[in-house]
Amino acid sequence: MQEHLFFPTPSSPHLLCYPDFVGGYSEHPSHAVDRPARSDDLQLNSLYNLHLILGGTGTVHTSNGVFELGAGCGFLYGPGLAQRYASGTADPWNIRWVHFACPSADRLLGGRGLGEPWLFRMPDLSAVMLCMDELLRLGRSVDRDREAEASARLYELLLHLVNRASPLAMPSDPSIPGIRAAADHIRSRCTDAALSMSEVAALTGYSVPYFSRKFHQLMGRTPSAYLLESRVLHAKHLLMSSSLTVQEIAAASGFSRSSYFIHCFRKLERTTPERFRLSRRA
Repeated sequence: MQEHLFFPTPSSPHLLCYPDFVGGYSEHPSHAVDRPARSDDLQLNSLYNLHLILGGTGTVHTSNGVFELGAGCGFLYGPGLAQRYASGTADPWNIRWVHFACPSADRLLGGRGLGEPWLFRMPDLSAVMLCMDELLRLGRSVDRDREAEASARLYELLLHLVNRASPLAMPSDPSIPGIRAAADHIRSRCTDAALSMSEVAALTGYSVPYFSRKFHQLMGRTPSAYLLESRVLHAKHLLMSSSLTVQEIAAASGFSRSSYFIHCFRKLERTTPERFRLSRRA
């Protein structure tokens, strides 16, 4: 079995996650991948790469060593990571994969696959494979009217992994837990207009330049950009759930000026706050 299915670029920019390329193979002992970091092969400099192993054996290389993975295991590479893995020759993998975009990855995946590949084991793959089979079915039909369904199936699959998978290898980068905690702190305090990056950096014990560099490396954006995204996300929630004015929402979301809020909102969402509110409510 060998199958490669590409999804068209989604028409909606607001999906939490979306598959780009799905497929699988079995009885393919020569399959091996060795991609350098920041590779644009299959757009993996901007996409996640998830593999689920149904049977057979193979190896995955990390900075912690070489790991042999079999049935019930899987691995996830975040955007831009070097990727090196290979199916075994005597007992080749039976595997399914999905390359996907996930703008909300920090909230959904909690940093898994960033800095180091996430190697995991699932106690039971049945629920995950139901989602994977649905993605394969949707990939075969390529129906643009079912974009939301494809996003929902991928989201469900990732939730199963996050909630039930156990890690096989701990990340070697000691800064990862601190950066994740800093991201959580930024998100929880984003409405505080006085929140500063020096305050957040102090929580990690790093200098501001080093913290900013590590945050960007692991999270794919600067701390300031992450703070701005968190504030706009909070503002979107208020636009949908309250009758507050744009000026009041700007203040409640941590923006010192409503004009700057509108500018940032348009830059990230490609529409104004008022138009966003009207279109979603309609």
